[in-house]
Order: sequence, then structure tokens, then C-alpha cells
Amino acid sequence: MSAAAALVDQVFALSVDDRAILAHRIWESIEHFLSADVEQAWLDEAERRWQEIEAGGIQCIPAKDAIKLARMSLAS
Repeated sequence: MSAAAALVDQVFALSVDDRAILAHRIWESIEHFLSADVEQAWLDEAERRWQEIEAGGIQCIPAKDAIKLARMSLAS
């Protein structure tokens, strides 16, 4: 198992509150690197994806399944 995959396992073993705190602190550490153009591009992409979901063009999967797939891809 890679170091990143092991770290992901440790993070997901934390409580939801602790994961939220960690996510917030990580975001704070990188958000200043984003330019206004990059941030707007992400907002536009999020809106586009939401519209696809609302229109039925995307099949959503439960979070636990998405997490399992992400872990499997990191372990490879």
C-alpha cells in the first residue's frame, strides 16, 4: 500500500467532525493558490455538473461506493 493510500485510510478512520476540521484546514492551506479565474472555472464546472444531474444525464452513486472506488484507485 502506498503512503498516500495508508494516509487516506487513517483519515477515513477519523470521526466525521475530525475529517471536516482536517478538510477545512487543508483547504485553507491551498485556497490562496487559486486565482479568481480558476475559482470561477470550478464554480462553472460544479454548476454544469449539477445541471447534468438534475437533467438525469448522470447516474449518481452512494458516497460509500465512491469512497470505495477512490480507495481502490489509490491502492493501485
